[in-house]
Amino acid sequence: MRNSLRLAVILTIFSSHALAAKGKKNAPAEPVTTMDQGADPTSTEQSEKKAPKVEPPTDEEIAAQEAKADAAAVKKRRQREQVGLFANVLVGFGSAPMPGTGADVTTGKTTSGTLMVGGYYDLSPDFTLGARLPLTVGSQRQPDGGSETVVALGILELMGEYRTALSRFTVLPVSFGLGLPTAQGNYDYLDKSGWQRMELNTMADAAAGYRDPELFGPHRLPVIGGVGVDYQRKALSLRAATKLVLGIKVGGELANVPDTYSTYELKPVTIRSVTSGGVSYEFLPRPRVFAALDAWLAYNAINAFEYTSKAGATPPTRFQFVFEPRVGARFGKVSPSIGYIFPIGGRLADAGTSGLELHCDFAF
Repeated sequence: MRNSLRLAVILTIFSSHALAAKGKKNAPAEPVTTMDQGADPTSTEQSEKKAPKVEPPTDEEIAAQEAKADAAAVKKRRQREQVGLFANVLVGFGSAPMPGTGADVTTGKTTSGTLMVGGYYDLSPDFTLGARLPLTVGSQRQPDGGSETVVALGILELMGEYRTALSRFTVLPVSFGLGLPTAQGNYDYLDKSGWQRMELNTMADAAAGYRDPELFGPHRLPVIGGVGVDYQRKALSLRAATKLVLGIKVGGELANVPDTYSTYELKPVTIRSVTSGGVSYEFLPRPRVFAALDAWLAYNAINAFEYTSKAGATPPTRFQFVFEPRVGARFGKVSPSIGYIFPIGGRLADAGTSGLELHCDFAF
């Protein structure tokens, strides 16, 4: 009986220890606390770092940023290489006006072809030097009804351009130039060869719509100055410009024409202004196909030799308005285009003068 009681006590003690151990094993490692009983669990989270305070830019910093953006935009919009060459062929049709009482005073019917070559070199992104020289070949109708082929060299023009940015998309080009008196021809009709070359250069000037008087005046040293504005954004381009050309006489003689009703005078200086505007738009990205329309107003303030009527007849108009629609494309570094020059009103329209222009630029 005593042994049985002792065994029961031992089993009871062992069972209580085993249950206690099992209870500890299943109990949570730490007591669960509520918001009221323990610390806030969000107190252990790391707070985000505060962003540094950004001060607004000053006026000087804004101006510097805008200037940098303008410079980058100008470089991007120019899209030109440092060196470029071009070739231009202008085929002229009709007659060229000559000094006289009206539109019926012209050269004979002429078909001319003017080949002009030139190029430019960028000394800097803002400053360019260039040159161009025309040579004209023409078939002139003679008084006896036949035709004669004549060749005449034009003026070698040396020119420069400085560009300054007005905004991100707009630049202001200032141009200047000086020509060498290499144009052939003479105003003395007794010199048949000289007279024919003078008429041919006059025809080349007329076929170009009086746009470039600095290239075709015999025995003239032209001085050129001009200013313009050029806007380009994406596929659209707008431009406007005006230039003044003074042709200083350096030689040549005018034949003494006996005329009871009029007088002729070879002027020491010629003056012509040309004001132009244009728009172009690119329709395709590759190749860059574009269409353009240019127009200009030429005013002949003083012609090379002037006609004066002793009878008080009204002189012909000195204004000339001209249009040229063009289409072209850009294939990498080669850019061909074709345009047609046709005058609206003025003596060129009265004489039936027009020109087909083929142009190609080559960049390097």
